[in-house]
Amino acid sequence: MRSESHGERAGAGQFRDFLLYFLRLGTFGFGGPIALAGHMQRDLVEQRRWISREDYVEGLAFSQLSPGPLAAQLAMYLGWVRAGRWGATVTGIAFILPSFLMVLALAALYVHFGNLSWIQGVFYGIGAAVIAIIVRSAVKLVKATIGHDWLLWAMFAAVGVTTALTESEFVLLFVVCGVIAMAVKAPPAFFGSGLRAALLPGADWFVS
Repeated sequence: MRSESHGERAGAGQFRDFLLYFLRLGTFGFGGPIALAGHMQRDLVEQRRWISREDYVEGLAFSQLSPGPLAAQLAMYLGWVRAGRWGATVTGIAFILPSFLMVLALAALYVHFGNLSWIQGVFYGIGAAVIAIIVRSAVKLVKATIGHDWLLWAMFAAVGVTTALTESEFVLLFVVCGVIAMAVKAPPAFFGSGLRAALLPGADWFVS
C-alpha cells in the first residue's frame, strides 16, 4: 500500500515540470508503447524519482490489463498518482496531443507523396529501427517487473507460449495470473492460512 499521498513523494519535482516531461515525450518519443513505457520507467522512476517503483509497476499492470493504448493509459495513471483526476486529465492531453497533430500532418504528406520511392524507403528503415528500440525497452521492463521472481517467470513463459501458439491474446490469462500471484504472495485471510503451501509447496523459498 502507498504510504505517501499525492505530491508528497521524495524527490518529486513541480507538477509543471512533470507535464513538460510528458509533452516532450509525446513529441520526441519513438518506438511504440513498450518503448515509451520504458522511457517513463527510466526517467521518472530511476533518474528523477518523481514516481515510486511500486506506483509505476501498478500503473503498468493496470494499463496492460485495460483495453486501449498502453503508453497513454500509463501516462494518465502516473498523472493521477501525482495530482489526482486533474493530473490524469492534463497529463493525458500533454502526452497525446503532440503525436495526434504529427500523425495528422504525416498522414496528409503520405497521401500526397506516398508514391515516391524515397518516402517508402524511409518508412522501411524506420520500421527496423523501431523494432530494435522495442526489444531494448522490453528487456528493461522484464527486469523491472519480473526480476528474479520465479513464479512470475513461470507465468511469463506460460502466457508467452500460449500467445505464440494461438496468435491471440486472452484477457482471461491475465486475470488467472493475477489471481495466482495474489493467492501465493498475499492470500486474503478468508482463503485460510494453509493456502500458500497447498498451491505452491516450498513457496517461502520459491517466492522472493
